[in-house]
Amino acid sequence: MRTGSVSAAAQELAVTHGAVSKQIAHLEEWMGRPMFGERRRGMIATAAGERLAAAVGEALTLIERALEEVGVQECQAVLTVAAPATFAMRWLIPCLPALEVAGGDVGIRVRPTHTTEDWDALDCDLVVRRLETLPERLSPRPLFVEELGLLVPPSLAETMDARTLPFVDAATRTGELSRWCRHAFGEMPARPPKVYPHFYVALEAALAGRGAIVGPVQILRPQLETGALVEPWAALRVPGARYSVGVNPDGRHPDAANALATAMVRHWRLMAGGPAAALDGLGDPRSI
Repeated sequence: MRTGSVSAAAQELAVTHGAVSKQIAHLEEWMGRPMFGERRRGMIATAAGERLAAAVGEALTLIERALEEVGVQECQAVLTVAAPATFAMRWLIPCLPALEVAGGDVGIRVRPTHTTEDWDALDCDLVVRRLETLPERLSPRPLFVEELGLLVPPSLAETMDARTLPFVDAATRTGELSRWCRHAFGEMPARPPKVYPHFYVALEAALAGRGAIVGPVQILRPQLETGALVEPWAALRVPGARYSVGVNPDGRHPDAANALATAMVRHWRLMAGGPAAALDGLGDPRSI
């Protein structure tokens, strides 16, 4: 339509006159109406042909723009961060917009890891680890130490004796529930906990009201502030695992990774006050 003739269109497309004519015939048969009016010289589009040409032109423009945008994104430098799954999902990813990193043209990709996974085999620029000591080659720096508290879904918050609560626990955090219970009332709870393979799975069970969970209050600050979980005995927290962050000197973007690590440490220091909405008016967990 743009060229005004079959011959000109065939020349521009580097195909034969017959090939263009055949495709036009197929289109008209499929649409059930002519796309061009009959004229001895040149080609004049019908109203249907003009409408279809306009729509196809808009679609091709959108596709061209999308391809350009994708091309730019693919060329953008990407910083890969390997971090424990719960930390990544509940703190790092939500906090990324607030972390000021030098070189804003560098994208950030977060790679959640599990406790049993060999993180050292991953291709990453920055690594966050829980419990483990990072090798010196990563120039590790301390990030924070967990404070473990008993977090209770609102539906169970009226329970006055913590020992009678249903509990959920994670196989990857062995001993944390028993340590909190022994610290709080000197014994294990009356009922054995429901154990899930990973903490983030156990957390979802707690959020669904299936039981109380011992977890890191700093990471779960949003759930406490919104009331999705409450902490009736905030004074009975126990220390948990230590987190550290390290920069891979052989990574693709060591400068950007170092800037992000610095921003993370700074952000944790600003958050050092702990959850703002802990419920501490219930007193001793053994109260009746």
